[in-house]
Amino acid sequence: MKTTVRYGLMAGLMVIGVMAASACSSMDGVTGAQAQAQPTSTPVPTAEIAARPTYTVQRGTVEEVFSFTGRWQPRDQMALSFPVNGTVRRVNVQRGDAVSAGDLLADYDITDLEAQLSSAQIRLETALANVDSSELGGIEAVENAQIALANARLSLENTKAGSPWTSIASARLQIESAERTLEDAQRAYNEALSHPENPASTVDNAYQQVLNAQQQLDSAQINYFSSAQNYDKYEISLDQAENAVLQAELNLQRAITEAAGGVSDENVRSVQLEIDQIQQKIGQSSLYAPIDGVILEVTIAPGDTVQAYNTVIVIALPEPKEVIASLAITDANRLSAGMTGVCQVVNRPETAVGCAVRSIPLSSRDADQTTRVAASLPDDIPENQLIEVELPLDVRENVLWLPPSVIRTFQNRTFVVLDTPDGPRTVDVTLGLQTDERVEIASGVEEGDVVIAP
Repeated sequence: MKTTVRYGLMAGLMVIGVMAASACSSMDGVTGAQAQAQPTSTPVPTAEIAARPTYTVQRGTVEEVFSFTGRWQPRDQMALSFPVNGTVRRVNVQRGDAVSAGDLLADYDITDLEAQLSSAQIRLETALANVDSSELGGIEAVENAQIALANARLSLENTKAGSPWTSIASARLQIESAERTLEDAQRAYNEALSHPENPASTVDNAYQQVLNAQQQLDSAQINYFSSAQNYDKYEISLDQAENAVLQAELNLQRAITEAAGGVSDENVRSVQLEIDQIQQKIGQSSLYAPIDGVILEVTIAPGDTVQAYNTVIVIALPEPKEVIASLAITDANRLSAGMTGVCQVVNRPETAVGCAVRSIPLSSRDADQTTRVAASLPDDIPENQLIEVELPLDVRENVLWLPPSVIRTFQNRTFVVLDTPDGPRTVDVTLGLQTDERVEIASGVEEGDVVIAP
């Protein structure tokens, strides 16, 4: 029994050992198979990151340009108005009409004034008839004095219409143009002298241009002095015409006094004063052309009620023309007389020519609130055509620049990201003149550096 048990135990142990060995052998085989069957790692495909655009730091010109549009209209314009209130009876002109000095442009309905004048004249005759018959001979003197006063007033109005205001303004502009021509010629002459390789004929021609420009300036100055003298004479004539009206008024008063037998007849005086006032209103109720010109604007029609001194008609000399624009006073103050730029008909770049600012309103209180630009556009440009004006406000030449889109800011830093062989690198930059298309880079980068856009 013991032997049997021992052999049973040994047999059992051997079976267990064989099983264990088999298990180990089996495990080793499995482990080796797994090691041989394990796949190699494969990278997970990822979407390629799109390359960001880059820009190269360039050297060139950064220019701030102020652009606006205006109308191509006659330069010398005059606003006309009635000096009294009234209702328009007729308007004899419309926009674009050519008129001559003295033409009746418009007038008021003066039916009431004419009735008042007739009534007042009857009352004056009655008042004079009440004077001693021995003094009635003075009535004729009164009538003659009335006619003389009316003629003096007409003469005064005629003198006012002959104002040479356009001549002196044109002469002043001729001087300014001649001065610019002389400056250009002198600059060209100096340029020719600075190049020894230029032939003598080139230098001589440039010098001749300087002499011609100087002669033009001298002629323009003489013309201006002559125009100024004519204007002084006009002012003297105007004073004389006003004095003549005053003298005629005194003569009429004297005639009335004498007609009343030397006695101050208040009734006669009162009626005559009323007549004078009515006649003055009648004279002021008609609007005449002060110059030979063209009608630019008419803002009234028959039946309209008009306030005194409100502009109702604008008249102008047909030539020369210039660009006239209405700008906000803040925009106009960014400009200055003499500033040069480029003008062209809107959407017609082939018409582009050089131009210069002639005048700007200095304040909101100026009578003329328009900005005016002189330009030599083709003769076939119609009146009131829209003209585009571009004027450089600030120009930086030979400077480094980048487009605004690549400039980055964070908190108080202004920087760009450079594309370098070692990878992207951030550098701070200092900006100069900034426009919509270019930004001046004062420091931080070098010409040729490549900048990565955000």
